[in-house]
Amino acid sequence: MSTTFASNNSGLVLPFLWGKIDSLPVEMQKEVSLFADFLLSKTSRRPVPQFGSLKGKIHLSADFDAPLSDFEEYMK
Repeated sequence: MSTTFASNNSGLVLPFLWGKIDSLPVEMQKEVSLFADFLLSKTSRRPVPQFGSLKGKIHLSADFDAPLSDFEEYMK
């Protein structure tokens, strides 16, 4: 049996889906709600980082480019 899902202009699924959900036991309705929350979390957009938003949060030591003493033998 195949079901065709149709939606209105606002993207909401037509009432036949609500009827199916309403006919489920309460525990299964809770599972449907949790699954819907999961699907929504997958589609939610994260804010785009703004240029310069990490300014002042990353620091390098003054001798960052200095040779490491661990590599003295290798550098000879």
